[in-house]
Amino acid sequence: MDHDTNMAAMNVALFCRLNLNKKCSIPIRHSEMGVLIYATLAKEPITPVTISNQFGISKPSATAILKILKEHEYIEHCPSQVDGRSYTITVTDKGTHLVETACNEYTKSIALLRSKMGTKDFEQLLRLICKANTILRENMGLNEIHT
Repeated sequence: MDHDTNMAAMNVALFCRLNLNKKCSIPIRHSEMGVLIYATLAKEPITPVTISNQFGISKPSATAILKILKEHEYIEHCPSQVDGRSYTITVTDKGTHLVETACNEYTKSIALLRSKMGTKDFEQLLRLICKANTILRENMGLNEIHT
């Protein structure tokens, strides 16, 4: 790898660490919170396969996260009308409340970036992040999921 590529990788890693290593007082792991937020915002029914595809994790990993969310009573399973082995996810009132509370913490750094960068630069950043995510998802063989 050349110097510029190494520096780019280090800067992307730093950006991720600065955003993810914030002190948030939530009772579940960040990965579980990400799934709960996704399930809350999704417009289509969510299944373990949907979670697996969206987050680029195995179906057993998605199922494990959903099990924890269910144990904490943040989600409920609704049996599929079509396939008795499958189920969809419904976020409970308790889960919705946690998302509303946590999103205030999660979005502080995004609001800071928006205000300090200005609308034009911030929107360009988002477009480029979405483009990068699409390229990386395609490279990993993942389907594009839209919320």
